[in-house]
Parts: sequence; structure tokens; C-alpha cells
Amino acid sequence: MAKESSFTLKICDFITKYSIYALIFLVPIFFLPQTSEVLDCNKQALLVLLVFISLFSAMLKVLVSGKFEIRKNLINTIAGIFFLIYALATIFSVYRCGSFWGQPQQLSESMITAMCFLLFYFLVSNIFSKKDIFVSVVVLSFSAVIAELIGVLQLLGLFVLPFAFTKSLSFNLIGSVGSLGFFAAILLPLATAMLIVSKKWWKVLFILQIILSGLIFVLVNYPAIWWVVMIGSALLLVLGVMKRGFFDGRWMSIPMFFLVASIFLILLNPLAVRVNEFSLSYADGFKMGTQAIKERPIFGSGPGTFAYDFSKFKEASFNKGNPFWNTTFGKSYSKVLNDLATLGIFGLLSFLALMCVPIYYGIKFLVGKNNDGPSQETPIQAYSILLLGLTVALVEQCIVYFIYNSNISLDLIFFFTIASLVAIISENKKEYVMKQSSVLALTVTFAFTLIFVFAVGLIVLGGQRYVAEVDYVNGLIDYQNGKSTEGLQKLEIAGSLNPNSDLYFRQLSQAYLLALNSELQNSKSKPSDSEQNKIQVLLSNAVNSAKRAKDLNPTDPSNWSQLGYIYQNLVGISGNALTWAIDSYESALKLDPNNPSLFFQEGSIYLDQALSSPADQRGKILEKSRSELEKAVSLNHTYSNAIYSLGIVYSALDKRDEAINAFTVLQQLNPTNTDIPKILSNLKAGNPILQIANPLKEDISSPTSTTNKSAPAKESSSSSSAKSSSKAIK
Repeated sequence: MAKESSFTLKICDFITKYSIYALIFLVPIFFLPQTSEVLDCNKQALLVLLVFISLFSAMLKVLVSGKFEIRKNLINTIAGIFFLIYALATIFSVYRCGSFWGQPQQLSESMITAMCFLLFYFLVSNIFSKKDIFVSVVVLSFSAVIAELIGVLQLLGLFVLPFAFTKSLSFNLIGSVGSLGFFAAILLPLATAMLIVSKKWWKVLFILQIILSGLIFVLVNYPAIWWVVMIGSALLLVLGVMKRGFFDGRWMSIPMFFLVASIFLILLNPLAVRVNEFSLSYADGFKMGTQAIKERPIFGSGPGTFAYDFSKFKEASFNKGNPFWNTTFGKSYSKVLNDLATLGIFGLLSFLALMCVPIYYGIKFLVGKNNDGPSQETPIQAYSILLLGLTVALVEQCIVYFIYNSNISLDLIFFFTIASLVAIISENKKEYVMKQSSVLALTVTFAFTLIFVFAVGLIVLGGQRYVAEVDYVNGLIDYQNGKSTEGLQKLEIAGSLNPNSDLYFRQLSQAYLLALNSELQNSKSKPSDSEQNKIQVLLSNAVNSAKRAKDLNPTDPSNWSQLGYIYQNLVGISGNALTWAIDSYESALKLDPNNPSLFFQEGSIYLDQALSSPADQRGKILEKSRSELEKAVSLNHTYSNAIYSLGIVYSALDKRDEAINAFTVLQQLNPTNTDIPKILSNLKAGNPILQIANPLKEDISSPTSTTNKSAPAKESSSSSSAKSSSKAIK
């Protein structure tokens, strides 16, 4: 029996550790093409699966052995507090489902991602020995070399991955180009430390990693990355000098080189930037964050919900002269500012503590150790050098969080460095022995059972959501290939598998609307009973799907806008559609008050109504249209669709000079459009423009959301008759 128990314990230990090794190796390089968010969506699924496998194995080992050990330190307490606050922020979120799962919100900020990373931290910090940490760093370096090598090839235009979406300079396995640069910068001091302590051929791995990191810095050439490299190299030199008795000081030439190179490139900047990124400015991010915590100061708006804060608190000036005025940003300027808005004051403070306390302990441990030692390295000295690299890497990671956003790959490095610091610094473990029928044994057994059931449920639900995402993407692909029937069926399957996704139902409403329009165009002047029934079903499905999306997530202005858009297209088919459309757009404006597109849509509805109304009622309705369209143009002076419709309204109201001014501005914005000169000629000649001129061919898309990168479809507006046309699914 003892032998069987011993064998079981070895198996459990093996599964626990190698699941973590697999996680560390795979997360930075893992992606799959069948989801619309090919990186973080798949990385999150892998993270959840491997963390829970490791956790189940560790729990079984505890139950079989009847004991467990915990490294007692302050960082564990801070991590627990951070988890509690994160859970409360999710519970009180403006959109709990999105905050928990992260889809269609930000996957890296979801509750399930944060929970798995904290479990990963506790597993590594309490189960891994110092030797295991060494192995983990080597595994991470292998993964980093693969990710960085592919990143370098991508930036050079040598596209080695066999997928169409990878044929771009901006694609890499980590995330954005900036994320790749910061990933390499954070791991650079760790690679340098491992190069010092590694033996023989292992040095080749870390030399290659350092070379690839340097190439990435040069190819990306973001000033912020050079600043991080400079600070990390300087700190590595300072702390390395303090530990100079532990290793050959000539190795410090590596951080010296990167320090000098970064200073040179920061001052002179002779290199070109290959790929530019656009994000919110620090000022905009800070303003929106402070506005958000004024409204919800304790726990913020909820994990991953910055897009709602952006829509609600962006200033009117954001639309003026900004080519990205129609973009909803899902992240703030940096992770810290993002957490300020989404986690509130408590969440931000606990996260800052989780960053600062490990750094304090790491530096304290390094400074407090005796620097005088023999020239021959001992294991203790090797661990100190490794700790040096981990501490500097963590410092760089924390700096990045203040100046840039994060993703699952970067967050993995953050929690791994903290866990490794704890495993190296915390020498003592407290052992708990569970005697049979004791309170501790019963409590631990109950807790493990609860965790097991909960985790299995999460894996099953997560798998179901993943399958739904695959069907959703395949449905969009079918639409793009002209297979609308098959596409609609797959979108319906996605909605049935994941009935809590407002995104799926929002897209379903557009799909039903397209099918309805197609059926109306193909139907005879007197449709048969079966055709009428089909039209009625499609109409009902379009409205109900849009309502479902709105009910699932009433805090997303896109859902209200989509509902208004559906009703807008049913004007003339359904009696109250016009009133319902206006009410829906008004609800959207309460959540997104400075969105020019929403004012344009309202103005378009009134313009359509006026053109089909009796002459004695037309003037009053046109004034309503003018008011809304003028608001849209005042928010964005280059909004061509709104200016075009406003010119039509001015002409209909006999305000010829205003109409001429509007179309003159429109001509300046669209100099290649051949219809606008004809319109101006008609106006100056006193002719009615609507009877002679063709509609404007230029089309400006209405705001699309970057909140969910898994939704490639977008909603567009056509100004040809001041009535919207669906382009969400082509």
C-alpha cells in the first residue's frame, strides 16, 4: 500500500509540474486560426486547461499524502486580496458575463484569466523548488526564442506561417508589435543572468535569445521600448556590481552594450519605425479613468469594460480631426490607467502592491547577501544571479504596465517572475498534516471538492463557448463567400451554444435583416402565404435577436444602436418602427453621448420621414432632422455622410446658401466625387437637387468597436437616401 501511495504521489507530482512546464512553453507561441481572436482567445483556453490539470493533480497529491506545505509570505496575502477585489469587481461589473469570461470584452482582463494566473502563481511559488525554477526559465527561453525568431522574420517581411492573416508585418505570436518588443525587453535581463550561470551548450540558447532581442529592438524601434531597455540595463549593472564576487564581471559587458545603445538611439533616433500603433493618449486615458472612478470609485466599471467608459466619458473634441473618431477603444493608454477605470481604487491599489512588494523583497534579498565569494560558482550563488535577472525583469514589467497595455503572454511573465522570486527567497515552508476525521481534513476535502466541481464546470462551459466561437467565425466566413444560408445557420448554432453573448445576437439580427431584405426583393407583388410567413418569421427574428443582445448587455451602446438600426430598416413595414428606432438611438446616446454617428442616424430617420410626409407636416420634421444632423457635424466637421444629408435638409428647407456651403465643404472632403459638382450647379441654378443629382458614393463607416477583436464584421451607414444599409455581414 505504501508503494502504491508513493507511486501515486510521483505521478501527481509529475503531472503537476509538467503541466506548468507545458503552460510556460506554449502560451507565448500558441495560436489557432479557427477563432476570430487567434491569439489571446486560444491562449486563454490553453491557460485554463493546463492550470486546472495541474491544480487537480496537486489536490490529489494532498489528499493521498494527507499533508501539504505552503510558503508563508506577505506576497501570498496580497495575491489573495487582489483575487478577492477582482472577484468583487466582477460581481459589481456593468457587464458581469463579459467581465468573467472576457468575451466579447478583453480576454486578458477577464476574471477567469486572472483567477488562472493567480492559481499559476500559487502552484509555482509553493510547489516548485529552486531547481524547478531553473528548468522553468530554460523552458521559457526556448519558447521566447521561437516567438522572437518568428517575430523578427515577420518584421522583415519573411512570412513563414501558412495562414493568410499572418501575412502582415504587424502579426507575431505575442500580440501587437509593441507587445513583442516589450516581451523581448523584459526577458533580456533574465536571459543575461541565465547566460552567466548556464554551462557549455546551454549558453548558445541564451546568446541566441539576446541576439534576437536586439534585432527586435532595432526593427520595432519604439522609444518606450528603448527606455525600458535602458532602465533595465542600468539596474542590472548596478545590482550586478553588488554581486560581482559571484561571477566573472566581464559578463556585465552585455547590459553595458544595451545601455549605451539605448541611450544613443533615444537621443539620436536614426532608425525608422516599421509598424506604427495608435492608442489613446495618456491625457485621454487619465481623464476617462478619473471620470470612471468618480462614478464607480470602489470597484470600477468591471474587468474588461473600459470600452464602455471610453464611450461614456470621451470628450467631444476627440471626434475632431481624429482619423480614428469612429473607433471605440477597448483599452486605455496603459494597464495601470485601464485598471484605474475598470477595477476602481481598491483594485488598482492591490495591483500596485502586487507589483511593488515582490520588487522590494527581491532587491532586499540581493543587497542583503554577502557579495564576497569564491570564484567557483556554488548553487547558492547561481540562485542569486537568477534572482538578479528575475528582479530586473519584474521591474521592467512593472514599468511597462505604466506605459503600455498588456496581454496574456505578458501577464504570464509577470506572474511567473513573482512566483519564481517567492520560490527562491522564501526558504521556509509550513507543513500542515491532515489527521483522519480532523476538522482540517474535512475542511480541505470539502474545499477541494468544491474547487473540483467548479473547475470542471468552467472547463465544460469554456469548451462550449469555444465551439460557439468557432461556429461564429465559420458563419462569417460563409457570408463573405456568398453562402448566406449556411452562414445564418452557423450563427444560429453559435447563439444556441453561447446564449449569453450579446455579440452573437447582434450579428444574428443583421443576418436576419439581410435575409429579410433579400426575401422582400425576391418576392412577387402578391406573395404567397408561405412567403408571407417566412417574411414575418425573419422580421420577428431580426427584432428579437437585437432585443436579446440589448437585454444581455444594456450598457453597450452598440446593442442599442443595432436595435435602432433594425427598427430603422423596418420603417414602412412595422407601424411603430420609427418611434422605436428613435427611442433606441436615444438610449444609445445616453451611453455614448458624443457619437456623431448616432445623431446622424436620428437625423436620417427624420429626413426619410419628411420626404414621405405631406407638405404641411414636412417642415416640422425637417427641422428635427436639421437639429440632429447639425449636432453630428458639430462633433465631426469631416463627417461626409452627415454633411451630405444636412445639405439635403437645407435645400428642402429653402436654405440655399447653407446648402451650397455644406456641399462646398463636402467637395473639399471628396475632391474625386463627380456628383458633388452637379449638385452645386443645381443649387446655384435654383434646381431641386434630389430630382437631378445622384446620391453621394462616398461611404463613411459608423463607429466600430475594438472592444472585441473577435468581431470582424462592422456596421456601416449609407447616405444615399439618408437610410442605413447593413454591411455587417457581406
